[in-house]
Amino acid sequence: MKCEDVHEDIEAYALGALDQTQRQRVESHLRHCSDCYQSYRSARVTVDHLALAVPLYRASPRLKERIMGGIGSFHGTRIGPAFLRTKWAASAAALVLMAFAIGGLTWAVMLSSEVRQLQHDNSQLIELTQLDAEQRTALLRLQSDLSAARIEQREMVITIEEQASLLVIAFDPELIPTDLQGTSLAPQSQCSYVWSSKQSVGALTCKGLPTTSFNVNYELWATKGDKTVPVGSFLPRADGSAQLLVRFPADAPGPISDLFVTLEQQNASRSQPTGQVVLEPSPVQQAAR
Repeated sequence: MKCEDVHEDIEAYALGALDQTQRQRVESHLRHCSDCYQSYRSARVTVDHLALAVPLYRASPRLKERIMGGIGSFHGTRIGPAFLRTKWAASAAALVLMAFAIGGLTWAVMLSSEVRQLQHDNSQLIELTQLDAEQRTALLRLQSDLSAARIEQREMVITIEEQASLLVIAFDPELIPTDLQGTSLAPQSQCSYVWSSKQSVGALTCKGLPTTSFNVNYELWATKGDKTVPVGSFLPRADGSAQLLVRFPADAPGPISDLFVTLEQQNASRSQPTGQVVLEPSPVQQAAR
């Protein structure tokens, strides 16, 4: 049996208005069709609300006479029992129709009220969702600002420590300077390197450095004896300036015979320069460790 064949009988089945054969036919289909069963359940809910829409009470004889009289002429003393039963069945049917009409109106009012409440709740939910989205955006922005502030704070602490070390180095009367000049890759770049024998710390300060591409930084190299050793990497600031504190490894003793800067890939372990030289001594100067 197809759904189309049963669809028109579902409401009647929910009302209990089908004979036994039709009822069995609909029940057999509902047991195997979930869609039609859902339609039946919806219709059944409506019927249940209709039944509750009108209060049930025993009507008085006067009310019965008025209702029956409204349907047709009614005189209790002149109507036979059979005719009275027929008229009473018609009146009962009229009452059922009235109950359905009133119940339908009540159900419509209740449903309309529920729909309005759901629409109101939905609007509030949308507003709350929007507020939550705004709050999430604000929290993400705050987290981003806090993260950036922490990074800036760490950089500032490092910068302050470097500046303090630079001041200590600057006051050393026995500084050994070396000037670095940019090659054709960075012709406007200049760096000044000084070594403090007293502090055993070197300091490199630069200006006019071009920004590097992603994952590339500047690497300072020193030749001491027969070894070329990496002594530090750095990135320029937005104004092209940079600074680096230098501490030579203990396994590289002896005076510096060469000092230069290359461009190297970040986070790459290397013991020898692989990139192009961007800064070199000019004129060649020698600084003792």
